[in-house]
Amino acid sequence: MFLKEVHDHLVSSELSKHVAGESGELNPVWKGRINLIIQAGIADLNKLFAIRENELLLRTKLGKDVYELVSANAVSTGNPYAFIIDTVEEPFKDDIMQIHRITNSNGDSLWLNTDVAYLQPNENLYGVRPSYFAHTGINFLAYNTLKLTKGHDLGDLLVQYKAKAKPLVGTDTPETCFIDLPDHFMNALCAYVGSRFFNPAGAEIIGKGMYHEGSNYAAIYQNEVKTLKENLASIASIGENTNFYRNGWA
Repeated sequence: MFLKEVHDHLVSSELSKHVAGESGELNPVWKGRINLIIQAGIADLNKLFAIRENELLLRTKLGKDVYELVSANAVSTGNPYAFIIDTVEEPFKDDIMQIHRITNSNGDSLWLNTDVAYLQPNENLYGVRPSYFAHTGINFLAYNTLKLTKGHDLGDLLVQYKAKAKPLVGTDTPETCFIDLPDHFMNALCAYVGSRFFNPAGAEIIGKGMYHEGSNYAAIYQNEVKTLKENLASIASIGENTNFYRNGWA
């Protein structure tokens, strides 16, 4: 959807009786504040639903077990010790919310937030020595920090994750300002804007009517979210059933 569509929806409904939208067009005086609330609404919906997904390429290093996935550790910054493989044209933007899948260069999914041991045959030219247990799997020290097992294989890992909402760009021309949000989230987004617009800090003191209207839109927003959760299947990749999904980072 485009920002202009959201503006039009607001002035025809939530803001139709307010000076911000009573003329049928969004009042320029209120536009900046409303755009900020729209951005906050997009971020809130993005937390509740798997709307944006992204991925990065992590190149493991000899003797290094802990990898903090932040832009300072990306190749595009010129950091000689970087391990996130990106480009200047498409840099990593610190947009990780929740990592849900990691695969190795063979395409195998790795276990997350669990320690997996498997029996490793140990053969040489002189016969078979006792087998030993090899450990694999990746643990999370934080939502964006990975800890690999000691002696892990070197190679590239593809990290797939739920990404933060993109900031609104080009709000001066709402007709071309694209919002990375499916159309069926329009009602929920506008209800969120109504709840925050009419319930600013101190609204309960400034005017009871304002506070009451904002509370009504807050209830509408919660109902819209509930309906979306009931009717929409999650688009997140589930992968293996590991401790990550039982005790994962959010």
